[in-house]
Amino acid sequence: MAKKMFANPRDYAMKLSQLVQTTEESGSNVAEYFEKIRTAIDEDKVAEMPKAEFAEISVEFDDVVEVYKKAADDLDQMKAPVRLIGVHGSLKKTFRDYYDATVAMANALDVNKQQVDVTAFDQSEQDQDQLMEEFMKQVRRAFQMVM
Repeated sequence: MAKKMFANPRDYAMKLSQLVQTTEESGSNVAEYFEKIRTAIDEDKVAEMPKAEFAEISVEFDDVVEVYKKAADDLDQMKAPVRLIGVHGSLKKTFRDYYDATVAMANALDVNKQQVDVTAFDQSEQDQDQLMEEFMKQVRRAFQMVM
């Protein structure tokens, strides 16, 4: 019975790989919307954007936040092999922090006023970059330990 408490290393690696792939695909899908709003912010033209385009960007951000929430929840539910318990704990925390940073970015967009809280947006962007880099380092470490 005790063996069931921990994951098979191969199964863990497959699940982690799927989670990373889903995260990367979602990030790629939202990238064009991020670039549009980043350009509008940098050129101080957020207020000049068509309302429908600003709303679409906000919806895309909200959609990717949901994907990341599910990924964070899935990661929390995953069982790790015994030798990866510590690494898995770090993965969970880093990805949860990453998810929180994506929430902050989505919340920085105010569709009703068509405004962006630039300070919160910029901080979220920095946090996301740093946290994703850290997450991917931890993922590589986990895969090295599994193999």
